[in-house]
Amino acid sequence: MRLRQILWLSLVGIVVGCNIFPSFVITPPTDDMTVVLGGLADTEPYFGTYRLANAPDVEMGDFLLASCGCGDWRVLFRPSDGGPQVQFPVQFYTVGEYSPSGSVKMHGSTDYNATDGMVDQDGGVFDGKAELALSRYIMSANRESAHVQSVDACGMCHIGEDSIYPLPPTHPQKYKTNPRVCFECHTVNGQ
Repeated sequence: MRLRQILWLSLVGIVVGCNIFPSFVITPPTDDMTVVLGGLADTEPYFGTYRLANAPDVEMGDFLLASCGCGDWRVLFRPSDGGPQVQFPVQFYTVGEYSPSGSVKMHGSTDYNATDGMVDQDGGVFDGKAELALSRYIMSANRESAHVQSVDACGMCHIGEDSIYPLPPTHPQKYKTNPRVCFECHTVNGQ
C-alpha cells in the first residue's frame, strides 16, 4: 500500500513539475552578454524550416534568418499552408568581444512572438526555438548563398501579408501569378 502511494505521488509530482517548469523556455541574453553591433560578419542568409516543438517531424513551413542591410537582421516564418507569415527583428549576443568564428546567441521578441537560438558561424548552421502567438516551434537552418536562393529570398522578404519590406503599390503585379519572376526585371543585388 505504501509503495502504491509513493508511486502515485511520484507520478503526480512529475506531471505537475513538467507543467510548472516546462523545458521549452525562450531565454533572453544574460547580463554578461553584449550585443553584436551590426550583426554577424558573414551576412549570407540562413534558410531552413520550422517544426512543431512537441512533434518535431511535423514541418510547418520555411524559416529565414537574414540581414536586411545596415545591421538589421530578422527572422521570417512562412507557413506551408499559405497562412500569414511572421517576421520580426533579432539581435546577436556574445560573451566578451565578438569574433566571426564560434557560436553566437540570437534573440528577438515582439508582441506575442519570441525566438532564440545559436548560430554556429564556422559550420554555417542555426538551431533555435520560437513562440509565435503562443504556439511553440523549433527551427534549423543552413547558411546559403543569397545568389543561389535569391529568388526565394526575394519572395520571402518582399511578398506576403507581413513582408519585411513590402513592394510599393506601383510595382508590376506579375509576381502574383508567378512568384519566381523577379529576375525578369531585377538582378541579384536588387537593381
